[in-house]
Amino acid sequence: MKAGKLNEVRPDTHSRLRGKEIPSLEEGRKAFAAIAFEGIPRAAKVHMAWMIMLIRQRIVGRTEGRKILRVLKGVDRRAIQDMIATYDPNFYKWRVQFERYLMDKVGAVASCVNIGRTLPPPIYRMRLRESILPLIDATIKFRASLLEKAQEYRKVVMPGYTHNQHAQPMTFGHYLLGLHEPIHRASFQLEQAYDLTNLCDLGCGALAGTSFNIDRELPAKLLGFAGVLEHTNDCVAATDQATNVVAAMMNMAIPMSRAANEMHTWATFEFNMIELSDAICEASSMMPQKKSPCAFEDIRSTLGKVLGCYTEIVCRVQNIMYGDTVEVFETSESVPAVAAEVVKSVNTFDKVLHNMTVKKEVMLDYAQRGFSTATELAAILFREARIPLRIAHAIVGEVVRSTWLGGGAASDITSSSIDQAAIKVIERPLNLSPEALSAALDAVKFVEAHQSQGGVAPKEVSRMVLSRKAELKNARQRHARRLRSLERADKDLMRAVDGILKA
Repeated sequence: MKAGKLNEVRPDTHSRLRGKEIPSLEEGRKAFAAIAFEGIPRAAKVHMAWMIMLIRQRIVGRTEGRKILRVLKGVDRRAIQDMIATYDPNFYKWRVQFERYLMDKVGAVASCVNIGRTLPPPIYRMRLRESILPLIDATIKFRASLLEKAQEYRKVVMPGYTHNQHAQPMTFGHYLLGLHEPIHRASFQLEQAYDLTNLCDLGCGALAGTSFNIDRELPAKLLGFAGVLEHTNDCVAATDQATNVVAAMMNMAIPMSRAANEMHTWATFEFNMIELSDAICEASSMMPQKKSPCAFEDIRSTLGKVLGCYTEIVCRVQNIMYGDTVEVFETSESVPAVAAEVVKSVNTFDKVLHNMTVKKEVMLDYAQRGFSTATELAAILFREARIPLRIAHAIVGEVVRSTWLGGGAASDITSSSIDQAAIKVIERPLNLSPEALSAALDAVKFVEAHQSQGGVAPKEVSRMVLSRKAELKNARQRHARRLRSLERADKDLMRAVDGILKA
């Protein structure tokens, strides 16, 4: 049966039902070609898995089933080019164009691929999970780099900031480990999103299932799914497979954007705490002195893309029926392109870590000259002078104020200046020893002393890094199992096809 007769067998009225004109031959061919090389191989797998089940359940005879499977197995690049060359504008949707091709090859019996199912499940979930896998892979690599650099820079003392002001001394290693933590949580959320996406909605009918004696578990297994999304209306109505992924990407993009913004500031002439190598910086077309660390801008901008995707999905699906609608299946279509952008952003940040010069002396100088050790000075007054903490806080606040107004730095604070502040606050001196004062004001000693759980001490950073590396090893193993599962499913699918064709 030729394509010209197919309208008598299966008319494609979708374009008319949605009030759209059927595109011209060239327009339709171009649109079909844009998606065919990605969509058709995925659809062929789904058709094969479904047909194997239909044959085993004796819903479709082996003779007819073999004909269909033989054509499906032969769907390669050349076959797709043939579909494009023989494109029929009456079947302009790519899924129906593929069916038209099958019917051209084996006749109307090819329409049996539609028994008991709707299109396109589970194609969107397959595409979605394929977009998650590179992101998990990139995140594992990025986490490894963060842990490596956290360990390398665990003794590099720098100012810690709150409200954009010096707060307490920390180390650059502790800072990077702090970035690792939300990335770790987001990656775990991403794995959960994969697991929730990796459920097969094939065989849901239009929403009510089917009266055919189908086996939904078999094609799910052959397509590498962990199980079946059971409730048939949930199959066509659900949107969380998309929003779960975008939420995980959001939780990854936010800390990356914030850290990139902060590091961008540290790379300025005024701060000069870090510098990116020429390899990942851009030159100005006009200003010869410029070496712009635009990688930070690329990382920052990704958050807007993720937020745009999330907003698009939410705005599309609000106030719609809880069932199969155009908005529902288009939510999953929005995600893969944005996921690819997040992969680029994660890989860019990974390159930044390996192309960064850390100005250790500059960082330490800022930490020493600033007043960020003031909390430890207050703690020492509490311990040594036996005065209430809030009073110690007031005395230190007064000595910092007077030192700053006098044009001094933290290193200019003396036992005498503390006594003057104490007399002003509690009307008596404290006679703090020079040794205790030196220990309180030294940023390096501050860092070494803060060994509480999760603190900035190099020893504690090393302990946390070791712990995270163990979990990262587990994450790698989980990811390897996912990839092996999909590879195994592909092999099982082709073995099942060959088994039927050779029987």
